[in-house]
Amino acid sequence: MDTFELSQLQDAIVHCAVDAIIVIDQKGLICFFSPSAEKLFGYTSAECVGQNVRMLMPEPFHSEHDSYLANYVTRGMSAKIIGSGRNVRGKRKDDSVFPMHLSVGEAKAGVKRYFVGICHDLTAYEASVKAHLSLRSMQDALLEAAVDGIISIDEWGIVQSFNRGAELLFGYKKHEVIGQNVSMLMTAAHGSRHDSYLQNYKGGGKAKIIGIGRDVQAQRKDGSVFPMHLSVGESHTEHGRLFVGVCHDLSEFKAVLQRLTSAEQRYRDIVENQKEFICRLSKNSRLTFVNNAFGRQLNQQVFQMLGISIFEFIHADERYNVESLLEQMRHAELPQTISLLVRMQGADNSIHWVDWTFSTLTGKANSVDEIQGVGIDITEQIKAKNHAKFLTNFDALTGLLNRDGLLEQFNRRPDKTQAYAVLFIDSHRFRLINEKYGHDFGDLMLIEAAHRLQSMLPEGSFACRPGADDYILLVPVEDRSSLLCFAQYLVEQCAEPYWLANQKISPSVCIGISTYPDDDTDLNVLIRQAESAMFAAKQQALPLSMYHEDIHNALTRQLEIEQGLRLALEQDLLSVVLQPKYHLLSKELVGYEALVRWHDAELGFVAPDIFVAVAEAVNLGKKLDCWVIKRALQQIKLWRQAGLQPQPVAVNITAKHFSDPALNQYVINKLQLMELPAECLQLEITEGVAMDNSPAILENLNAFRSAGIKVAIDDFGTGYSSLSYLTSLPIDYIKIDKTFVQALENGNNLSLVKAMLAMAQAIDVAVIAEGIETAAQQDLLAELGCEFGQGYLYARPSSFGDIERQLCAIQQSVPQH
Repeated sequence: MDTFELSQLQDAIVHCAVDAIIVIDQKGLICFFSPSAEKLFGYTSAECVGQNVRMLMPEPFHSEHDSYLANYVTRGMSAKIIGSGRNVRGKRKDDSVFPMHLSVGEAKAGVKRYFVGICHDLTAYEASVKAHLSLRSMQDALLEAAVDGIISIDEWGIVQSFNRGAELLFGYKKHEVIGQNVSMLMTAAHGSRHDSYLQNYKGGGKAKIIGIGRDVQAQRKDGSVFPMHLSVGESHTEHGRLFVGVCHDLSEFKAVLQRLTSAEQRYRDIVENQKEFICRLSKNSRLTFVNNAFGRQLNQQVFQMLGISIFEFIHADERYNVESLLEQMRHAELPQTISLLVRMQGADNSIHWVDWTFSTLTGKANSVDEIQGVGIDITEQIKAKNHAKFLTNFDALTGLLNRDGLLEQFNRRPDKTQAYAVLFIDSHRFRLINEKYGHDFGDLMLIEAAHRLQSMLPEGSFACRPGADDYILLVPVEDRSSLLCFAQYLVEQCAEPYWLANQKISPSVCIGISTYPDDDTDLNVLIRQAESAMFAAKQQALPLSMYHEDIHNALTRQLEIEQGLRLALEQDLLSVVLQPKYHLLSKELVGYEALVRWHDAELGFVAPDIFVAVAEAVNLGKKLDCWVIKRALQQIKLWRQAGLQPQPVAVNITAKHFSDPALNQYVINKLQLMELPAECLQLEITEGVAMDNSPAILENLNAFRSAGIKVAIDDFGTGYSSLSYLTSLPIDYIKIDKTFVQALENGNNLSLVKAMLAMAQAIDVAVIAEGIETAAQQDLLAELGCEFGQGYLYARPSSFGDIERQLCAIQQSVPQH
């Protein structure tokens, strides 16, 4: 390195150094006063050059300095400070005294002798330690601090100079370091990234340390790691850029803080067991105390964190904001408290969301303008909030939009004029798949179906799973003909077998379609319309159906019936009529069938087959059955109390209700409550219910037989009549459906009726024929062996009043003894 370069390097060192540099001659007169010295002492260079250096010293140094210097220069007496460094006191222009570390070196130029002093301000360190220590001042804590190291590197990171202070600090000799990459002085984590940081800065990237200063971790020759404060300046030479770093050892400072933490054991025992992050910050935002939770969550050792700036652990994107807020707190006249949400970064680069509350401790004993922070790690809450936000718009199982998400996305579509088709897709018999294979298997099928649907959708479509086994698709369309082709394609693809858990499942789907804006402009209405069309298709056993006005009218009618029926059940607006049953040969009255009737003020007369079907569809069947049973038993009791002897009344039970395990107990309890014998009530079930042969149905049938309540199979012959299931059921009657009775002239029907009677005789079950309207039908049935019958030939369904008059007439015709 030539003289010019050396001069430039020295100039860069002097002008970039954070510490003050002062040069005096052998008489004590100031020859050079660096910019850092101007800032430290408050004098300008012009005010100091030519003046005795003792102007910068308080007593007793002010008075004794000249004699110390003369003894060293003229008499050769040893100096206590030259070449070793010492903690002393300096005096500013405003006469304020402050602690500093003074390192003095000697230089000769010809016959002249000069002394170079490097002054490092210890005010911050003393203030931080005083905040926690009542034992001694920062001056005593930093007595053994090393002389700062000064290192220069070129723009490739190669060390160009390495001073004696650096040798003492790092344990290397100068020749071991010069020419090597500076990363050898860094920990592995920092060293591996240093070259990329340097190249990024040269390429125009933002500097994270140059001109700023930063607390870092360094590594000595023996492998030990220590903390230091690094200040870096940049110099441009004809051979390229040089970067000059001033390294100040923070080991003693950290040791003092660690001893302080240990000394406050009683306080720590309380604080360390808290789940919250707890820390205290010096006026330079260094950590003077951290609890275990802080270190544990960030995967850091507590003793390594002490003395390090808190900004080392804050996400880079948030450091500036946090630093600005903390500075505002420190400069406020009154104690301040702020709360803010900050991303903290762990050693493994993990992110922790911490809700911090920072408070200034100005004016409190030993606080020395510290800031205390208490933080709560709310990472899981943030994740849960994000997940909840996801769930507000998306289905958790399939990842498709949910109904709210579909509405939101549709409302935000860019082209409001684009026509869309709304497809409501329902999977047949999905409940059976869940029951057979389990819900986990069913979930797999739903996920696979969602993927299959998404793969077929054109660009600009929306897919939604509103729940259960339904899907809603919004598909942009140009004309209805292409829409129907696409819908048919969907049906075919959805019907392709699924291979799940080594099981082959072949589902089928039903699709209802409405169109925007032709059918409506409100998406909620369009979805209801598409769902209505789907139900219409399902009822007609079709794979798909377009919405039209007839569907709307039918569903509206069904809704009106449902609402009216609910009101009728609540307010007893229904009525019961009884149709008599007779013995075909003796013409003797043997019983009645209870039939429910409903005349609504607005709907008019509603046919039983219509409102009973609606009741079963909307889960009102059980309530309707119970109402009829209760009404029939109440009337039977009234007649018996009046001395009349009514024959048994048979009540039809809806399909779902008869599979309810609680049915038999309800009926038996009602009979006991009204003090009625079991034989006064009979029950009728459809052939489809009997064929179900489920445990609950068998349990009800056996319970009724044990209680003495007879059961008949209604509409016999309309289902899959067989001897095998009849023999396994504890029933008392079968009722031949009226469609067979009214067409007895037909040879096929006659054969079927004969077969039914033969089956009943084989298992010893009585037969009741329904819908007898002519004497010929009666005679033929009697001839074939049918025992009982009912129909218009005998009587139409009659009100309780008419039946009561008949019972009274029968009672009066009986001879009195």
